[in-house]
Amino acid sequence: NALRWGGENWLGHRFPFRVRSFVEVMAEFLREGRITVDPTVHTKRVTYHDPCNQCRKGGIVDEPRYILSRVVTDFVELEPHGKENYCCGGGGGMLAMSEFKERRLAAGRVKAEQIRASGAQVVATSCHNCLDQLTELSRHYNLGVEVKNLCELVADALVLAPKGEAALVSEGEGVV
Repeated sequence: NALRWGGENWLGHRFPFRVRSFVEVMAEFLREGRITVDPTVHTKRVTYHDPCNQCRKGGIVDEPRYILSRVVTDFVELEPHGKENYCCGGGGGMLAMSEFKERRLAAGRVKAEQIRASGAQVVATSCHNCLDQLTELSRHYNLGVEVKNLCELVADALVLAPKGEAALVSEGEGVV
């Protein structure tokens, strides 16, 4: 977040490189066939929580859905989702301040109810603060859901070449 949206302002000049989220990179690798996945390893219903900074501030809306459409067999949207999604309640530094725990959990109630209504068994997200807050919300509100980072779902679905062999990229232009 700081590097992508604040770094150039702090330094006073443009970076000589493009800063991207790991979500954007994973989506690109899937689109280009640079990684191969097997969605059948994920048979539980999965939903996605859009992190406020990545989605509303950063415009990363379609990429996580593209990834999930490739790595799970049963994806369901939260309602509302994308830029209209509810905050999990863990942002603004509150997650790191124990004195705000009760307020944070109360603020997350709407998110907990949204997750419960989805019928999902797994909640994916791509923000470490959201991951911790959603895990705590699941315990506090007895949601019974697993909370996973989006990259965990991709890693679990990776199809790797047998030891000693390289998997060819679908275009045949290199190895992964």
